[in-house]
Amino acid sequence: MKTRISFLLLSMGLLAGSAKAQPPRIVVQGAGAPQVFTNINAALAAAQPNDKVYLSGGNHISATQLVIDKPLQFIGAGVHPDSTSVTSTTMLGTGAGDIVITTAASGSTFIGIIFNAASDLQYGTNVAEDDPTGILFQRCRFTCHLQLALDASCTSSTVFDECIFNHYVSGNNNVSLTFTRSLFDYAISTGSCINSGGNLFIDHCVFLGEQAFRNTSGATIKNSICTDTSYPVYQSNGVTFTNCLFSGTTYTGNSGGEVITNCQLNVPALSIFINETDNNYQFTDDMHLASGSGGVNAADDGTDIGIYGSSSPYKLGAVPYNPHFNAATVAPSTNANSELPVNITVIAQPN
Repeated sequence: MKTRISFLLLSMGLLAGSAKAQPPRIVVQGAGAPQVFTNINAALAAAQPNDKVYLSGGNHISATQLVIDKPLQFIGAGVHPDSTSVTSTTMLGTGAGDIVITTAASGSTFIGIIFNAASDLQYGTNVAEDDPTGILFQRCRFTCHLQLALDASCTSSTVFDECIFNHYVSGNNNVSLTFTRSLFDYAISTGSCINSGGNLFIDHCVFLGEQAFRNTSGATIKNSICTDTSYPVYQSNGVTFTNCLFSGTTYTGNSGGEVITNCQLNVPALSIFINETDNNYQFTDDMHLASGSGGVNAADDGTDIGIYGSSSPYKLGAVPYNPHFNAATVAPSTNANSELPVNITVIAQPN
């Protein structure tokens, strides 16, 4: 069914490309027949708990606050412009207000989507419903602030895998946050990419020119890179550092009790990656490790430090698991049989 839905979304995207007035499409798939929508709010209203919501390439914008209040599985076309040249990237945003995920949406997953709320991506509209658990973001990009707790008692839990952060993340001392194979390059207003992460676990991540986190005692950071020239962690006691590369001269600021194993300080940022020169991630950057950087095969699992290490390295192009359309040719008009010739090349995705 995933393949059938993906082909449906592609065909709708191609038609939209040839008829500019047609908006992007959303397919909601549950126990019954698929439903097709052009409006994200209408699609969410019709979706039942645990339905799949397939978002075509293009911009899906709610004019006001967008609330997700049931467990749903969102699948976009992807976030990388090179790997979405046929379908376009998928963006979920608001004209005004937040994208809100409530406690009732616990267990929701989001794959291959750019989040661009006018305000925040926020857990809960109020403190009584800001505790969603089991939330997964995979191969997503965030261009807005993430507010993952509205008060100190919030106990939300979230996993971010192979994500790109162009804004910072806020939580509290009780939330659970896991970041794997993800890229960060923004910390304005906080000084750190993650501000108050609670139960924080970071593995095979990269922080470009910014402190990794602050106000988060007892965190674990391993197999990761931070090119901030001061220190990667601030005001966080008892942090465990394992097999990391840091450009700074010390591990923490205004902190103590750290546990350090096989880490390196004073590593020049320009010596770490094959191509990354300005501490601002662009899709043209090559974040594989340069030979001699000190991180090659230096992770605690014997792979490279950074996003291209681990047993499941960052996927080139951040392609979602649905089939990847890498070429499509649509004839400018129908043929003698009133058929519209379409030639599509699809690459199956192993993960």
